[in-house]
Amino acid sequence: MLEYSRCSYAAQPCKNFNILGHTSILDPWDGREKYVLSSFALGGTGMIVFIDTLTGEGESFVLPVGNGAWGIVNWHDEKLIIGTCVDQAYLHVFDLQSRTWLETLESKGESYFWQMTIGSDDKVYGGTYPGCSLMQYDPVSHTLVNLGKVSDNEKNLYSRPVWGEVPGYILVAYGFDTKGLKAYHIDSGTYLEFGTPGAMVREITEDYICTVDNDELAFYDPRTFELLEDNGLSERVAKNWVTLPNGQRNPVIRLKQGRVAGFRGQDYFIIDAPACRDDHDKPLDIELKRIPVEAPETEIFTLVPDRLGNLWGASGFGQTIFRYNPATGESVNFSSVCNHGGEVYGMVFVGDRLFMASYVGGDHTVYDPSRPWDQLNNINPRTLRSVGPDLIRPEGRSVLGPDGGIWTGWSANYGVYGGGLSRIDPDTLEVDSWYDPIPQMAVAGVTADNKYVYFTTHGGASGLATRTDISCHLGVWEPGTGLIHQEILPAGKQAGYGVTAIDGRVALGVGK
Repeated sequence: MLEYSRCSYAAQPCKNFNILGHTSILDPWDGREKYVLSSFALGGTGMIVFIDTLTGEGESFVLPVGNGAWGIVNWHDEKLIIGTCVDQAYLHVFDLQSRTWLETLESKGESYFWQMTIGSDDKVYGGTYPGCSLMQYDPVSHTLVNLGKVSDNEKNLYSRPVWGEVPGYILVAYGFDTKGLKAYHIDSGTYLEFGTPGAMVREITEDYICTVDNDELAFYDPRTFELLEDNGLSERVAKNWVTLPNGQRNPVIRLKQGRVAGFRGQDYFIIDAPACRDDHDKPLDIELKRIPVEAPETEIFTLVPDRLGNLWGASGFGQTIFRYNPATGESVNFSSVCNHGGEVYGMVFVGDRLFMASYVGGDHTVYDPSRPWDQLNNINPRTLRSVGPDLIRPEGRSVLGPDGGIWTGWSANYGVYGGGLSRIDPDTLEVDSWYDPIPQMAVAGVTADNKYVYFTTHGGASGLATRTDISCHLGVWEPGTGLIHQEILPAGKQAGYGVTAIDGRVALGVGK
């Protein structure tokens, strides 16, 4: 019988912010303007962060319960309303005058609160997952009501985002089996569908509702929801972003005194607003500053060793990595590894370079720890060819293949059943990919031995319910040739994420 030594606590080296929402307040506590960030902490408890827009001083307030989420609304500088996910959709209300949390409210049967908005009735509305519902919160009575499912399609699980600027209506986007926009009439409780499938609201004014679909703008009358002629309206649409030195557009909110604020990864910035509309697209010399409070401990998602005795890992949500030295206890948390949000799934060292695969953009990146960090200019870490938008979630993780390449297993884009494999050549940094090696099946796990790459599949998809009416597979892939064999797993049994090749055999989890 094997004997195992006891596990002992070592450290919590994974600490990071994952900012999902932001707003600003005129703080009744001291009368000063504050930039407010809502941070998600997978494996921990979320928090809100106040940053003084003039001094840069910060303070943080931990949520009563929940990881945090996208929803954050400033209700008249009196209350902050915060939504949370992942296991339970909580709604928290922070009284700004007393600096206390009110009683936590729950949306029964819902896991996620998405972004929220204030309607013309002065109530707060938000979307959910998996119920695809519209929620209504009354800040006066402190009550939460589920207004029902936004879409008639039971396969649509998401209602997000929401907009409250049209008097008498709440606009809601839904998906992902089918996609669309609806206008909820507050007084009658009825829905009106408008726009094109997949469009999102870009801007709402007294004169128009502007939507965007594949970079194409369309305009609708905010009273009748009828399609309008452009007639120069495109030139009036505000640009709610600034352009970073690398050419990336970064969303911002407007502050007082003609300034704007935004965040990027572990950093934030406050700058003077661009002087004119066209200046939003000109790269600006923006100073990114670290968020000025201590980051929370978060869940470790991936863990790999290097050749120097360090452990490297990624956070469960937040596009960040960390390094931990078990001998000294020293740990370092880095900033964003690529321009997209999400998290790093795959991590493989080849020599002294770290190769990574990330959700949500289907990104491959490579980082050399011996060189200075400069992700903003795509120098180090460097983003290689993406496999998005066809493949976005590297849930199969990454493995060093028998051919010396780094192989990663992927699931397909939101609303699509499918998956794929990718390979990075560590010498040339070229990326190859194969879509749907087993049709309409996501890749669940990847492993390799000295001859083959092995992968499992499952019936899941981003934004859709898991299919249980199909058989999952174990695939055998020969580099340079492709799929040479597949085993069909028992009907109705999902393949687990765990798969490993040992001594000429492959072990994998099936069902429970």
